[in-house]
Amino acid sequence: MTSVKSVAQNCLGKQPTLSVREDILGVYANDNPQDRSLKKQLDLIENKPFVRVALVTLQGATPTLQRDLDTANEIYQRECDAWIYPVDSITVTRNNLLILDQDDCGSSGHSVSDEEDELFDIGRNLGADIVGYYINSSNGGFAGCAAHPSGRRGFWVGNSASPRTWAHEFCHVVGDNSHSNNSNNLMFTPTANITNLPADLTNGQRDDILADPAMESC
Repeated sequence: MTSVKSVAQNCLGKQPTLSVREDILGVYANDNPQDRSLKKQLDLIENKPFVRVALVTLQGATPTLQRDLDTANEIYQRECDAWIYPVDSITVTRNNLLILDQDDCGSSGHSVSDEEDELFDIGRNLGADIVGYYINSSNGGFAGCAAHPSGRRGFWVGNSASPRTWAHEFCHVVGDNSHSNNSNNLMFTPTANITNLPADLTNGQRDDILADPAMESC
């Protein structure tokens, strides 16, 4: 039988002292309870490509962290035969960043505000190239945004985010995927209006995700 500790150490870089719930199953919250198979997860870790993400919640936000992770993983596993590994989750107090000073969300020509610069510095020591943040909103009224400072890959989602927003923003970052006008596609916007769930990805989007430099294998 596969040793949980050896898989954690050899594939994920986790030390022998670990939490099966967090470090193996990737469960950091109680907002989406369900039965989870340790055997299936170990097989996934050993045999499928994955991308790491660190999770940062600003105190005062109301994250649906596990729902978002599970939704994104359902799409990734079905569409890409890959998965998303949450390396860690922390909560920090930054009251000034709960409503972010950000009035545009374009990936091209985006001007990073001082508050964005401060936000995207948090969580860079957690063990992932990509960091996802939970805040309340921005002064631009966005539900989420993947525009980020150069060299600090990440995205944020707010309190008004739909169950697909986190996965949508994640796929802007991983694979540099742009918006789609197909309402069945994950990159359709607004994500609350995505139809025929779970959301689809095209072959091109899948290939871009799998070719992303953050993707790795055991």
